[in-house]
Amino acid sequence: MWATEGLCTVIYSDRVAAVVNGDVIRESDVTKHKLPYMRNLAGLPLGIIPPGKVPTEKEILDELIVIHLLEQEANKLGIKVDDKGVQATIDSVKQRTKFTQDQFLLYLALQGLNYSEYRDIMKRQLRLTKLIAMEVQQKIALSEEDAQLYFKENREKIEEQHQKLVQSLSPAPAPKEQTGPEIPTHMDVYVGGKVRLRQIILKMPSDKKEIPKVMAKAKKIYHEAVTGADFAQLAKKYSDDSSASKGGDLGFIDYKGLIPDLQQVVKRMKEGDVFQPVVGRNSVMIFYLAEAKNRQAKREPIPEKERKQFEELLKKSQAKREDEQRQAQSKENPGGDATLDNPEDVVTKDSKSSPAKKGTMLTPAEEKEYRKMRRKVLDILRTEKIQARLKDWIEELKKSSIIEIKI
Repeated sequence: MWATEGLCTVIYSDRVAAVVNGDVIRESDVTKHKLPYMRNLAGLPLGIIPPGKVPTEKEILDELIVIHLLEQEANKLGIKVDDKGVQATIDSVKQRTKFTQDQFLLYLALQGLNYSEYRDIMKRQLRLTKLIAMEVQQKIALSEEDAQLYFKENREKIEEQHQKLVQSLSPAPAPKEQTGPEIPTHMDVYVGGKVRLRQIILKMPSDKKEIPKVMAKAKKIYHEAVTGADFAQLAKKYSDDSSASKGGDLGFIDYKGLIPDLQQVVKRMKEGDVFQPVVGRNSVMIFYLAEAKNRQAKREPIPEKERKQFEELLKKSQAKREDEQRQAQSKENPGGDATLDNPEDVVTKDSKSSPAKKGTMLTPAEEKEYRKMRRKVLDILRTEKIQARLKDWIEELKKSSIIEIKI
C-alpha cells in the first residue's frame, strides 16, 4: 500500500514575501496559492482577481494579505466554526464526488495537499465566509424602491449586466494547455536526518476468519487519524504494543537506522502525515510522523502503477465535476434564466408597502416589464452593493494595519 499523502509535495523558497500585523506570508504561500486547485479552494468573493483571469504573483500576494487581515478580524470578533460543521462540509464534498476516503486522499495528494492541510483550508473558508456575511452581506440594505430606480436608469443594460454577472460567478475554464490531466512523473521524498514516529499496532489473530475484523478496525482508526483525531490518544486507546501508554511515541530515530521497508514509508511523509495501514507478518501498523530534523529533500520517479491510478482517478474526478456542474446548472436554471439568491430575502421588510421615492414611480408598461426582470435587477443591485461595501471594508482594515511588502 502506498502513501496517499505528500506524494506530490513541492519544496518552495521560504523567503518572507510580506508581513501583515506581524503575521508572515512566505514566497511558498504565494506559489501554492497560485496553483489551479488552490484557486478553486480560495473561492472567497474578495474582488481582487477578475473572474477567469490567470492571477499574477502580485495579485496572489494582495489576496493573501487580505485573507490574513480577514483572519485577524475573525479572531478579534471571536468567530468560530464547529469542527462537526467542517467535517460535514468535507463529507458533502466526498459524497458529491462519490470518492471513498482513500480515493479522496489520493486525489488531494495529486494536488500536493494532505488531509490536514485541506481541512484547515475548509475551516478557514467557512470562518471567513461567516465573517463576510456578518460584516458585509447582512449590512446591505436593499429596498423595492432601490430596485425600481435602478431598473428605470439601466433598463436597456439589465440583460447584458446579468449575463456578465452569471459568467463571473461560473467556474473559469482551464487554459487550453491545462485541459488534459497533468500527471506528475516525480515525487519529492525526504531522506536522512532523524524522525520522531508514533505508531499504532494491531495484533493479527490466529484465526484467519477474524482478520477482516482487524483490517476494518485499522481502517477505522486510520480514518479517525487523518480526519483530525489526536494520534497519541488513538494509540493509547487502540494500540496493542508497549508504546501505547506513551501515545505510540517511538522517540527520535536515525533514518539510516530504520529497516528498509520503514524507510520507504517514512521518506514519503511530511510532519503531520499519517501512513495507511501496513500489514506485517503478525500485525497491522499505522504510522504518524510527529517531527523530523535535518532531512534532505530529493526527487524520485513515481512508479508507473501509481501514475496510472493517478490518471484514472483524475479523469474520473474531472468527469464527475463536469457532470455535477451540468446538473447544478440544470436545476438552478431550468428555463435558461440563471439567478442568484432569493430576492425576497434581500429586500427590506417594509419596502413593498412603503411609498415609492420621487422619480421611481413606474408607468404601467414599465411596471409590467420590471416584474419580468425584477429578480435579475435584484441580483445585480445586491451584488454591486456587496462588492462596494466589501471594498470599503477591506480598505478600512488596511488603513488600520501595518503591512510590509518584502518582494
